[in-house]
Amino acid sequence: MTVLTNLLSYIPGASGFSSYIRRVLPGIPGPRLLIDPETNNCRCQLENDLPQTAPTGRRLRLLQRLSLAQHGVDPRRAVDEALRTGLLHDLPDVVYSPFCDALLGWKGAPQVITCHDLTPLYISNSRKATWRYRLWTPRHLKCATRIIAISQFVADQLVSHGVRANQVDIVLNGIAVERSAVGTATSEDIVILARHDRNKNVAGAIEALNHLQTTGSAWRGRMIVVGRHGRQTDDLRRRQQLLPRPDALVMVNHLSHDDLIELIRGAWLLASFSRMEGFDYPIMEAKAEGIPTLVSAIPVHRELHHGSSLFFQLDDGGQSFAEAVERLRVEQSLWGELGAAGRSLAVKLSLERQQAQIREAIDACRQS
Repeated sequence: MTVLTNLLSYIPGASGFSSYIRRVLPGIPGPRLLIDPETNNCRCQLENDLPQTAPTGRRLRLLQRLSLAQHGVDPRRAVDEALRTGLLHDLPDVVYSPFCDALLGWKGAPQVITCHDLTPLYISNSRKATWRYRLWTPRHLKCATRIIAISQFVADQLVSHGVRANQVDIVLNGIAVERSAVGTATSEDIVILARHDRNKNVAGAIEALNHLQTTGSAWRGRMIVVGRHGRQTDDLRRRQQLLPRPDALVMVNHLSHDDLIELIRGAWLLASFSRMEGFDYPIMEAKAEGIPTLVSAIPVHRELHHGSSLFFQLDDGGQSFAEAVERLRVEQSLWGELGAAGRSLAVKLSLERQQAQIREAIDACRQS
């Protein structure tokens, strides 16, 4: 079976989508369809190497950002060229996309696409994202034979938007456990990995920090927020200046992978204040290191982290978050118990399991 992986929307960088591709791609055999950053044409290749830079063409870079890259190149011509040169011996049996991007108008092969979330339909960070999800996502979903959802929550969202339940395969994200677990806390720092987007709710984190600082909590660590700055940043800076101790909040735009791992491993806990997620991968990154996690009680967190995280309610002014922080301080054994439970979940949700389940979904697509 020849599986053609559609990577036309791949943009080099530190985004969650691009990181997802770099994790799963080694486990998916077959040729790749991608954009050559120098020629600005799409081409097929057999090796796993990904482009290290964005296309040089300004129009094509814009189309990629809008998830419309396939409309600026000719995928069929690239496949025909691969057949002519012997890179491909037959037309692909299945087209697989790690994005929610089917090859529109593609004939002759079923398609598997991946839906990471439908958050912009509920909590949008821009009009561009809202209209893209309203106008284009339904077309891609309709074109797909099978759809991979990265959680039950996303699968339920898809069904609520008209996708047949028997068309959806749930494949939870996987993670590689590469280092020994952190045994003891070396600080009281709370780390949050979140872009300055509305659904990430960094404003809620600052509100909770304010509650900790104004209610006599004995916690004296820092809250360190790592994530790309954006439209919310100016407002977040204003909120920071209203804190009793503004220097206890540190907002970092970007860290290298090694520095990020060092930060997580030196943290007391990782927190997520998200209002809606498809999966929320940073929680798993902390669990792989043995760091406890404190997360908002939204559906996807409840689905994935029951028994291995502490939960708090949103929109209570930070009270339940502060109560959870105090519980971790008082119950000395709880830190280690949560770290061990999270580590066990990370081991269970391996990359190998994820890759195998994606291959199973692709095979089921071919047989359907």
